[in-house]
This record gives sequence, C-alpha cells and structure tokens, in this order.
Amino acid sequence: MQRQSHILCTKKTVAQACLLPGDPGRAKYIAEKYLSNPVFVAQNREFVTYTGTYKKVKITVTSTGIGSPSTAIAVEELINCGAKLLIRVGTCGGALKKQIKAGAVIIPTAAIREEGTTKEYIAPEFPAVADYQVIQALKNSAQQAGYRYYLGINRTHDAFYGQAQNIKSWGKVYLNPRMKDWNYPLISSEMECAPLFIIGTLRGVMTGAVLAVNSNPEPLKEIMFGKFSFDTPNTKIATSEAEASVDRAILTALGAVVRLSNLS
Repeated sequence: MQRQSHILCTKKTVAQACLLPGDPGRAKYIAEKYLSNPVFVAQNREFVTYTGTYKKVKITVTSTGIGSPSTAIAVEELINCGAKLLIRVGTCGGALKKQIKAGAVIIPTAAIREEGTTKEYIAPEFPAVADYQVIQALKNSAQQAGYRYYLGINRTHDAFYGQAQNIKSWGKVYLNPRMKDWNYPLISSEMECAPLFIIGTLRGVMTGAVLAVNSNPEPLKEIMFGKFSFDTPNTKIATSEAEASVDRAILTALGAVVRLSNLS
C-alpha cells in the first residue's frame, strides 16, 4: 500500500486505535509522555504522527490541525491505513453551562453540524453521533480516574472569530418561556468533532471524543439573557486546573482505548 497523500502514513505504521489531537505539539507530547517506545512516523503540514504502546495496546497519535477540513483528511487517510477506533483529544475553551468549570472534561455524545465539510458528505439532516461503545468507555475511564466529566451535545463550527450571533442562534430555546428551564444538553463548542463522527459512521469505524475544558465557562443561557458578555470564545486560561484538564482528557482517552481493546 502506498503512503497516504497528506499524513504520509502506510498500513504498516498506523495502529487500529488512534488518538487525534488538533495541535501537532500535543501529538508529540502524548507520544513522549504517555506511550512506550514511541516512534515518529511522519510529518507533513499540520499532520504529525507517532505510534507506540500504552499498557501493551498499540496506539497511533495523529494531529489534525484546526478545523473540519483538515480533520476530515486525517480521519479518511487513517481509516485507509486500517484505523478502526479514532478518538479526538481536544479542547473546547469554556463550556456553555456555568456549572462546567475549567479542569473538567466533556464527552460529546453528538455534534451539531454547523460547519461546511460534512455537508459535502451527506445531507445536513443526517446526525453526527459518536459511537455508543466509545462514549461508554470514555465515561467509565473518566469515572475510574475520578475526573469531573460531562456528557452532552457539542457544536462544531468553522470560524473561531466568527460573529457571536452564530452561537446565540443555538440559545434561542432559553428565550421561550415554556422551555427556558429545560435541561438543554448543548454543553460545548469546538471545530473538529462533526467530521470525525460523520466519517466514522459512514465508513463503519468507531469514533468518539473527549474535550478538555481549559477556560472559564461561557454560559449560553446567561449570554442569551444579557448577563454574560460574549464576543469571541476564550482559548485558555493559565490556571493549574485548566492545564490539568488536557492531561485528564488524554488519560481518559487512553483508558477508553484499553477498555475497548479488551472487548475484542
């Protein structure tokens, strides 16, 4: 098999289980801190790949860059190389509920497809959902580690510096007197989950995600009622809890991979 056009990997260099951070530096960090005998596989543009083992399970780590187009490329090419389980390990800045503080992790059950990439795959009515077994494995992993974790729906979008009205369009439910106190499950916003979930579903592989909450909350309900000023999302804050959230997300994903490997 020839190497893939963008990630520059082949079937021989990619494990069946893959972790997908956005940041190339985080791919290197995961490999060097958590994997045994990590091997640098390839680097091209935003795509950096390492393969090693964690608790005797072979794992590949590939960075996807920022946004849905590059994520879709990485996911497609990793699947071409034999990947069967792909878990995004990313960040979501501040969560959309005031009770979700920095330091927690979010396990998306599905993603709103507010981006353009997946619309080139299938009609927008088709849902972007994570694999239920991956969700359960991530939940069990976070529980065992004692992390604060939250399950809910994520919003995947394209423009980090886009208009604030875009996120507000998803908060209109709060302005309806009948619905304002419902337990609305939209809890996070980021830029990569939807293509991962859609492509995984269409190609018959298992996908999921775990997101580090590394900023203060950006509560959608309070934004809608003018109690919280919002323009563009925060990226991160320099607190010990915010920094710890990234390692918690990584360890949650690694624990889930081990659990799922034991099922086969």
